[in-house]
Amino acid sequence: MEPESKKEELTLRSPMGTSPMIYSWPLKKGKGSLRRSEDKQDEAAEIVDTIRWVCEDISAIKEFMDSSNLLNIYNPNSFESMTELCNTYNKAVEKYVINDLPSVKDKKTEVSRAHLRHIIQKCYNKSVTDPNLLNHYEAFTPEVYGETSFELICQILDKLHPIGPENKFVDLGSGVGQVVLQVAALSDCSHCLGIEKSNIPAKYAQDLEKGFRFWMGFYGKKYSDFKIVHGDFLDKQYRSEILESTIVFVNNFAFGPEVDQQLKYIFAELNDGARIFSSKSFCALNFRISERNLSDIGTIMHVSKMDPLKGSVSWTGKPVSYYLHVIDRAKVSIFSLKPIN
Repeated sequence: MEPESKKEELTLRSPMGTSPMIYSWPLKKGKGSLRRSEDKQDEAAEIVDTIRWVCEDISAIKEFMDSSNLLNIYNPNSFESMTELCNTYNKAVEKYVINDLPSVKDKKTEVSRAHLRHIIQKCYNKSVTDPNLLNHYEAFTPEVYGETSFELICQILDKLHPIGPENKFVDLGSGVGQVVLQVAALSDCSHCLGIEKSNIPAKYAQDLEKGFRFWMGFYGKKYSDFKIVHGDFLDKQYRSEILESTIVFVNNFAFGPEVDQQLKYIFAELNDGARIFSSKSFCALNFRISERNLSDIGTIMHVSKMDPLKGSVSWTGKPVSYYLHVIDRAKVSIFSLKPIN
């Protein structure tokens, strides 16, 4: 009986002293993306990008890698070449860890948008093993699936800036969870919640969350408390958490009138100042209060249209407008004080 051949692996150490990342050889080809188009990166590129991002944060490791020049001459198809690259990087990390880790391991830093995009993309490629499965829903039913782009969420965060710890975020219909992860990483919300009903994206979301926590820890990046749950956001068990939220995101473009009406009932109980972002407005932009529409949700909210962003969702390349609603019960109070002509 022939002895089993030794498994070939590549290891990348974390500069923060957390668990290393281990790759099996031969390296896999990655596929999938934030917008469900095929991604041409492979694990060799992921290894190199990981080293480069560590170098961005830690000058001592960058100097060590620059002096070796291996980031410019590696061969992604050669196990020996990739091993030399990883070993050299690990030596740099080991030297850094011995010298500096006790003073920095508890000092997590904020992640840049470019770095976060890389992390989420990396996690997506690993977690969403078959992006086409996300599209297996009947068109224009409440379970239709459409991912929201990284750029759109950045646009929303810019509009809300600054977002302090007095805020809580919820994504109603959170898909694979990347919006929740992005908001948790780029804001100071005290808590972020995602609720997804459909089985396939909810399963992918579990793996995406696991990868996100691993890589954010690997790089020493901080993020807000969050959770992503598999369930129906209309169920009463989630009502109290939704009503505690100050920022609500809902990609309701294809939800249909029944679900939208149920959401209106929920939004009517939100606290004043709560902000709702949606892909379809919950009241007319030119809504005006009258004696005949006092029961309408429009009586307690201001609505405005955001500038459209091309490619903002995965299911269409056309610009999709988003709407900002702000809960304000003073609107109807002011109306009730007006004299009747």
